[in-house]
Amino acid sequence: MKNVSKIIGIVGAAVLLGGVMAYLAGFFETKIAVDSRNVELSTPPGRVMIVEITAEPLIEQAAGTVRAKVETVLSPLITATISSVAVRSGDGVKKGDVLVRLDSRELDARVDQAHQAVIVAEATLVRVEKEFERVQRIYKADPGAISKAELDRSQAALRTAQAELLRARRLEDEAKTGLSHSVLIAPISGRVVERYSDPGDTARQGQALLRMYDPASLRLEAAVRESVASRLQKGQRLAVRIDALDKEFLAVVDEIVPSADPGSRSFLVKVSLTDSSGLYPGMFGRLLIPIGQTEKIFIPVDAVIRVGQLDYVMVKTERGPVRRYVRLGAPAAVKRVEVISGLYAGEQILF
Repeated sequence: MKNVSKIIGIVGAAVLLGGVMAYLAGFFETKIAVDSRNVELSTPPGRVMIVEITAEPLIEQAAGTVRAKVETVLSPLITATISSVAVRSGDGVKKGDVLVRLDSRELDARVDQAHQAVIVAEATLVRVEKEFERVQRIYKADPGAISKAELDRSQAALRTAQAELLRARRLEDEAKTGLSHSVLIAPISGRVVERYSDPGDTARQGQALLRMYDPASLRLEAAVRESVASRLQKGQRLAVRIDALDKEFLAVVDEIVPSADPGSRSFLVKVSLTDSSGLYPGMFGRLLIPIGQTEKIFIPVDAVIRVGQLDYVMVKTERGPVRRYVRLGAPAAVKRVEVISGLYAGEQILF
C-alpha cells in the first residue's frame, strides 16, 4: 500500500510538472492560424508597389591584391658609412631627388689622386711632343745628323705619353664614377614604402636601403578561375571593389599571365586602376567580372518589417493586407534590398 501511494505521488508530480511546462510554452493560449506564412493585419499601410523581376548582371568576384607595376629598391654599389638619409616611409619624392648620401672622403681622395695623375701625364706629353718635333725637324733638315732609329724612338715615346694621358683620364673618370655612387638619387617619382637604414649604419654593396613605388602605376592582381579568365581580353574595362574604402574603381585589363596555377586552376589577371587615390600596395580588393544575367526581386528597404531575427513585408491579398515572412539578400543601391524568397512577380506589397 505504501508503494502504491509512493507511485501515485510520483505520477502526480510528473503530471503537474508537465502541465507547468505546457503552460509556459503557451500550449493553453489561443492560436492564430497562419496560411502560407501570412498574418492578417487590420491597418493597411499607405503605399503600394507591384513586385517585379529585374534582370541584373551576374558578377564573378575574384579576390586579389593591390600592387605597384613600377617599384624599385635602392641599394648602393659600394660599401661605406651612411652620412644622411633624406626621406622616411610615406614621403613623396621626385625623380632625381637626393635620397641617401654615403661617406665619400676616401672617394674624394681617389678622385684627387687621379686628377693629379692626369696633370702629370699632360705635362709629360707636352715635353715629349716638343722633343719629337725637334728630332723630326733636324732629321728632315739633315738626315745624317740624326739616325732613323733615334727618330723612331722619339716617335714611340710620343705615342707612349699619349697612351699614358688617355689611361690617366680613364682612371679619373672611374674615380669620379665611384664618387657618384656615394649619392643615391630617386630613379622614379613616387612614394617611399620602406626605409631600412639610418645615418651611421654601414651600407654594403647590394644591401637594400630604401624601397619605393610609383602610385600612378597601382593595379590589382587577382586569381581568376580558368573558365572566366578565358572570356577576358586585354584592354577590357572592369570594376574593382576595395572593401577597406567601400568604393569601386574603374580598371582596365593590362595583362593575363598565360599560365594557369595547377593547384587552383586559375589565371593571374592584372588590371590597371585608372584612379589610385586612397590606394596603397597590399590592400585587398575584388575584381568584378560580368559573366551573364540573373533575375532578382528588389523592394524598398522601408517595406521591410523586422521582428527579432525575422523579416516581414505587407502583402495585399483578397482578404486584406497580411504580413509575410521573406528571406533577404544583400542590400542594393538606392535604398533597396534583394528578396531571395517569399515574394513572387505580380504581387503587391504595402508600406
